[in-house]
Amino acid sequence: MERPYVMLKKNHYELDSNSKFEGFCIDLLAELSKDLGFTYTIHAVKDGKYGNDKYGNGSWDGMIGEILRGEAEMAVAPLTVNYRRSEAVDFTKPFLSLGISILYKVPDDQQPDLFSFLNPLSWQIWTAIATSIITVTLGMYFVANVTPYEWNLNFSCCTAHEPHPAAAFATNQEAPIVMSNNYSFWNTVWYVLSTMLKGGCDFGPRAVSTRLLGGTWWVFYLVIISAYTANLAAVLTVSRPYIPIKNLDDLANQTSISYGTIRGGSTMQFFQESRIAAHVKMWEYMKDKDVFVTSNGKGVERALSMNYAYLMESTSLEYETSQNCNLTQIGGVLGSKGYGIALAKKSDWTDRISRQILLYAKRGIIEMKKTKWWRSKGAACASTASAVKHDRFALSMYNVAGLFITLGVGIVLAAIVVIFELIYRCHHISKKEGKPFLDELLYELKFAMNMNSLSNHRSRQKMSMCMNNGNGKPNHLNENGHLKKTTI
Repeated sequence: MERPYVMLKKNHYELDSNSKFEGFCIDLLAELSKDLGFTYTIHAVKDGKYGNDKYGNGSWDGMIGEILRGEAEMAVAPLTVNYRRSEAVDFTKPFLSLGISILYKVPDDQQPDLFSFLNPLSWQIWTAIATSIITVTLGMYFVANVTPYEWNLNFSCCTAHEPHPAAAFATNQEAPIVMSNNYSFWNTVWYVLSTMLKGGCDFGPRAVSTRLLGGTWWVFYLVIISAYTANLAAVLTVSRPYIPIKNLDDLANQTSISYGTIRGGSTMQFFQESRIAAHVKMWEYMKDKDVFVTSNGKGVERALSMNYAYLMESTSLEYETSQNCNLTQIGGVLGSKGYGIALAKKSDWTDRISRQILLYAKRGIIEMKKTKWWRSKGAACASTASAVKHDRFALSMYNVAGLFITLGVGIVLAAIVVIFELIYRCHHISKKEGKPFLDELLYELKFAMNMNSLSNHRSRQKMSMCMNNGNGKPNHLNENGHLKKTTI
């Protein structure tokens, strides 16, 4: 007998043979008897087994053996339909579909670890963020140095007591002008990190290209930090159980957790006959260890009391996790099989019962009976879903992939805009000074890549802005070569 399919009532000793039993299969049998017009007498299988041809010579035990020996006409139980059993008896259409899954005890809660502040984001996201910081830093450094609109006249060397260096030159053509750019490499690193951490920066982008890249970066880190902050509170304040296995493959590749199933059952036969590498490895482990149990009840007890993962049918697992909140399902469902009613070969009842089962499934009767016994009858847990979360709240790359794409688009657009800025500036200067456009473009690129602060060509171009008194001195200096108030 197995919960919730076939069980003895609490007062079974006061009742007759049929009335002492209850459960999903008992309700199904009663429904079939009423609709198809047959009578029945229930008895429990003597050896408590479902049926296995252990030696491969046709000497079946359990329910299959009783049908073959004529001791029973029908076996109504969570009896899995498989090839070997179908050769010995006939099965009706399955009344429940299922697979194999892992039952495990919910471990004790673990407090946040030393590096739990990293848990809000997955390691893939952290890696992508580090890559983005490097990419944006290099991108901003390149764009800010190529665009002409981030270069400034540098008068930081001029004070009231020290005349401008250009004052010593006789003509404008001889006077070099010092050009500066806020976006040196380390300044750019500081700008990217300080804006990301909301610390602010003492300079900001002025060109369209740098503003475009900077704005995209601001949107990127605003969303990332908001997501991180939202998850951080949950990670640091909520302690949750953690299991080092997530599926059958993890179970097969470790040795700290023992695992097994019912001896002689369909799940054991599945692993015994499977040719998948992980399943073969698990079978080699199970057959050499004392890990098999005689019933689902024994397997559940073992899972609760030991470091033991019990491999069982998903429908039975669903029931056990609904009754005991200390149990949980690990991973998904492996394979696809069903429970059917077994009858003797060429029985007249096989087709009739099969059609009736299909009718019950169509009308939702089987689902209603399952709800009755799985969820309504003493269910202790609000949900039968797995109580264990393996991802520890971490956002995955899938959740923020669009954000990284947006940042990439912003970098590309900034590169395109800075090219147009450079071309426009070179065209304007070449037209104004009557120089070939290509020469001016090559010079500007050389100047940008050189990252130098002195240039004769820029001296001639810029001196007109700061010299107009005809005496070889900048107009922001007085006759004595000292600074005077001026606006440039």
